[in-house]
Amino acid sequence: MSDTWYGCNTPAVITMSRVGDFTLSWGESLRFDDRRGRLYCVDCATQRLHWLENAEPPLQTVQLPSMPAGLVLTEGHEVVACLDDGLYVVDPDAGTWERLAEYPAGMLGRANDANADGSGNLVTGTLNIATAPGGAWWYSATEGWRLLDDEIGNTNGPVVVDVDGQSTLVLGDTPAGVAYAYPYDGRAGTVGARRVFADHAALNGAPDGATADSDDGVWSCVLRSGRVARFTGAGLDRVVDMPVPNPSDVAFGGPALDRLFVTSIAFDLGDGSEPANQSGWLLAVDGLGATGRPEPRFALG
Repeated sequence: MSDTWYGCNTPAVITMSRVGDFTLSWGESLRFDDRRGRLYCVDCATQRLHWLENAEPPLQTVQLPSMPAGLVLTEGHEVVACLDDGLYVVDPDAGTWERLAEYPAGMLGRANDANADGSGNLVTGTLNIATAPGGAWWYSATEGWRLLDDEIGNTNGPVVVDVDGQSTLVLGDTPAGVAYAYPYDGRAGTVGARRVFADHAALNGAPDGATADSDDGVWSCVLRSGRVARFTGAGLDRVVDMPVPNPSDVAFGGPALDRLFVTSIAFDLGDGSEPANQSGWLLAVDGLGATGRPEPRFALG
């Protein structure tokens, strides 16, 4: 494991550790609820929502009716999950779920990753395992669905950050191997012209889950390359090598939001990226010298 900095004088000494003794087959959708001290994630393969109180074992579980992908915090104790046939409001404590909205026909299937946008709405988009048509979408509990971009094959890691004073939506398109950036109006659910924000193909991988830090840096999993990379409006800033070939999502957590949690995929994706012994572990990365920000929340009404 190594840590490479770009444009920095003093690299940090970082450590990685396993959280708990469980293994996730297809870990995704890490979200840290700073109000409750609760770390959420899902296992797409087993169709389960998991969480850790204070980000520490034991692992809590709710079995869901179909595969969960994107996960979004709300202002209450519920979360919103992308399931096979729509967005669902899930109450983890009660072990219940209720459909909030069907997917629009233009989704061309079901949704993948999702995140709240800081304006009370959420951004998600089409799930495609293979190259196929798809798009990125905005959803409001009061306004419904709006199409943001109809040329996104597989939406991953949507996050809203400030770039040079401009509210900016960053989202990855896994088949394209890049993350795009758009001028973004969260209240209106509109975007401006897109540009390439991060070239994951140059790191021998593709974008998966992402999160933002308190300095508006975007920490993005580089699928198939075994790396997590930090990007800013100026470009690639930092690369951290992981002990797994397919890191899948990241989230800052802990009382100071200074611990980066990482999930991964514990099977071969069909491209020869054989799992490592640590694949499927929930990993905690300390000593990055970066802090996260509280997760944005979706307004249910």
